[in-house]
Formats: sequence, structure tokens, C-alpha cells
Amino acid sequence: MIAWTEKYRPLRFADIRGHRRIKKLFESCASKGCEHLPPVILYGPPGTGKTSLALALANETYPAVSPSISTLYLNASDERSIEVIRERILQFTRTIWPGVLRKFVIFDEVETMTEPAQASLRALLDDVDREGHRTSPLYIFLCNSLYRVHSAIRSRCVSLFCGHIPITYIRDTLVSIQNTEGIPESEHRIPSDITFRIQRGDMRSFVSSVQYGKHMNEWEEWLQRLSAAPANKSLIVWEEGLRKAPFCILIRHVFLWMEMQGHLTSIPEIAKFVDLCLQVQDASTDTILYTIPSTWDRLGFCAKN
Repeated sequence: MIAWTEKYRPLRFADIRGHRRIKKLFESCASKGCEHLPPVILYGPPGTGKTSLALALANETYPAVSPSISTLYLNASDERSIEVIRERILQFTRTIWPGVLRKFVIFDEVETMTEPAQASLRALLDDVDREGHRTSPLYIFLCNSLYRVHSAIRSRCVSLFCGHIPITYIRDTLVSIQNTEGIPESEHRIPSDITFRIQRGDMRSFVSSVQYGKHMNEWEEWLQRLSAAPANKSLIVWEEGLRKAPFCILIRHVFLWMEMQGHLTSIPEIAKFVDLCLQVQDASTDTILYTIPSTWDRLGFCAKN
């Protein structure tokens, strides 16, 4: 079975939703064969289109050339050793093909490479600098956290942030995929606003949930039960939540929900609850369940709803 995240991956700028400024920059670069474009780091949350942008740049720079000739894609989380860098990358970049002036080397999840492996890329990037970014390979690094990328790479690249895709684009894309796959409209899976915030706009996660029939809005339902729990009855809901996720993740969901509902500023007691959560976030489950539900109940969400 083909993963829908790959089956429906946009490989042209026209098909990529959002990221208007990055697309405009890359379209201009592609029209000039990416001449003088320095190495690039695309960073941002998972599922926001970093890989698609990198592949689209390569595809539109050489639309008549097979990607296997012009582009080397490496998932650095699987291929972290210096040997991979020396053998695969150097062998690929030293091969010359007619019509391909600059080859593309795309490192996905580069921050998961070992520190020595990242540092070893310095020599490759320095070679690029000496050639003025004309015929040397164009290196594109993809990562979620920029601070985990070695300084030897960061200092030699242009860093571009890929933020969340707007929820309207995600919903439109999911509807289009489900219609194409013949899923009846009554069975469509669409993320709610709070699910979108919790998942950080992760398109890949949403598409996978649709393909494999996962419950997309389960945290929204849990939050609804928590906010509606009668006084002194929220303990069961908190226990259920802790079986699903660690407390540090659980309270993040709760804080996001309270922010969206406007409770963080409208209820004076909220500050004490937030402080308590931060104090016990590393405590045992028994301690959390002894302190948090009773404090939550005193906030009176059930009465307000």
C-alpha cells in the first residue's frame, strides 16, 4: 500500500499550499538554474512542507530531467555515519550528466546526524563557497529544530523558516484527497480547531490519520469531557488522559484549550492552577492525581459550561 503522504505529495510550486515568500524566492532561483543560490536550511515543525519545497525546487530547476539524476535525497535519521557522507554523497556529486549544471543533495532530519557527521559536511560546504554557487552541488538541509544543527552548517547556509500551513488549506487538501479516494462525504475526517493547534498543523499526521482510519479529534473529545466533568468527578478523566500521554503533554493540550476559550485571562484562579501544573509536571502519577483534579474542580468549568 502506498502511503498517501507520498502519493499526494505536491512536487510543483503551484501545488504547494502556503509558504508564498519561500515559493516566490525558489521560483526565481529555479528559473535561473539556481545559479549563485547558497546552501539552504529549511526548518520548522513536522508536516509543514519542507521536503515538498526542496523537491519542488529540484524538479522545477530541471523539469525535463529524471530526479534520480539531478537529486540525491538522504534521510539523515537512517544514514548518520561519516561513511555515508563520503561514499554516497561524493560519488553522486562527482558524476556529471548533460543538462544538469548543479545537482541537489537533500538532507532530511539533518539534526539527527551525529555531531562528527554534521561537522564533516563543513569541507563539502567550503568547496561550494569557493566555486561561487554556480556549478557545485546545492545542499538543502531539512530539520525541525535549527538549534540542533551544527554551527559549521548553520554559518554556511541561508536559513528559511517553514511555519504552519493555514488550517483552511489543510482542510481543503484533506477533502480533496478523500474525494479522490472515494470516501463518502459523511465519513470525511477533518481536524477541529483545537486538534489543529495540538498537532501543530502537521499535514503529514492528518493525511496518515485519514488513510489509516485513526481517530483525529480524540483530544478534543477528552477536553470536552474534562471541562464538563461535575465537581469532584474529573479524577477519572485525568486518569484517562494520563494513560494516553505524559502529564507535560497533557497540560499543554489543556493550556491550548484554555487559551482558545479565553480562560487564561478571564478566570483569576487560572494562574494558581498553571503554577501548580508546572510544579508537579515531573512528579509521580499519584502526586499529580492527588493535586491536579481537585484544583481543576475548584475552577468550576462544569458550572460555567
